[in-house]
Amino acid sequence: KEEVEEFKRSGKPYTIRFKVPDGRVVVFEDLIKGHIAINVDDFGDFVIVRSDGTPTYNFVVVVDDALMGVTHVIRGEDHIPNTPKQILIYEALGFKVPAFAHLPVILGEDRSKLSKRHGAVSVRNYREEGYLPEALFNYLCLLGWSPPEEGKEIFSKEELIRIFRLEDVNSSPAVFSKEKLRWMNGVYIREVLSLDRLVDEFMPFIEEAGYRAERDYVKKVLEKTRDSFETLREGVERLRPFFVEELSYSEEALSVLENETSRAVLEAFLQKIQDTDLSAERVKAIAKEIQRELNVKAKDVWHALRASLTGELEGVGVDILCDVLPKERVIKRILKALEFVG
Repeated sequence: KEEVEEFKRSGKPYTIRFKVPDGRVVVFEDLIKGHIAINVDDFGDFVIVRSDGTPTYNFVVVVDDALMGVTHVIRGEDHIPNTPKQILIYEALGFKVPAFAHLPVILGEDRSKLSKRHGAVSVRNYREEGYLPEALFNYLCLLGWSPPEEGKEIFSKEELIRIFRLEDVNSSPAVFSKEKLRWMNGVYIREVLSLDRLVDEFMPFIEEAGYRAERDYVKKVLEKTRDSFETLREGVERLRPFFVEELSYSEEALSVLENETSRAVLEAFLQKIQDTDLSAERVKAIAKEIQRELNVKAKDVWHALRASLTGELEGVGVDILCDVLPKERVIKRILKALEFVG
């Protein structure tokens, strides 16, 4: 006490500490970890007000949670050492001690604690990469928790809220798998989201890429192609041939277009589509006719068409592209490819 008064008189900076009862063992039942007992001698009298007069986390969070009527404190297991200190403060202030549940840490696939070096770690990062809110929510709920229905992994938010129990969370660390998240996001794109909702999510990525496309056209594209990508950003890149005005050709595509067989294929295709529709089935039938008439392999036909219509040798199906693109644009691209290679 005398030391305290001396510090006050002299104006020296000082802290305020919580005096812990000697030899006390703080015991609590964690909803995930179970029975936990910590001896106060392990940490001793701890600071609750810093020398600059600001209160510490352990003091503030107790007062804030108690006054807000918080009944359950759910947080990472790295906060377990804070819990006995907070319980002592709850008791000293006459507040009811809430229930505690300490979640296991999330690890990267290398089994080290998840951090920025593992890639994106914030929700915003994943949204920018084209992950859907529902898929991310679904996946995160399954980290360290197993649903009662074995084998099922896709759940609506309402289902998860209904069946989730803290007591069923595993106490061991969970491993975050980016590939598993990509797979789940792909399921949501292909099977779960309505087409209109998928268009809503896709449009901002289209606009960000600088493409000009009407909503109805984007809807038609996605209706035919939603099973070909796993993130929205990947979809924009993969579906580029549907939206660009002018194509650029890869070296591989140019090599195919410069082939005499490709020129014959494209000229035959142009002739056959003049007075017909370009449905996917019709395009497949025309490709077979050309293969038979020119006595060439199927890949020679499809490579020539793909190179001229997409500028690449891989990607979305040519039959689907022809089905969706306006017929005049298909003709224009083939004519340009023929002209480009002389």
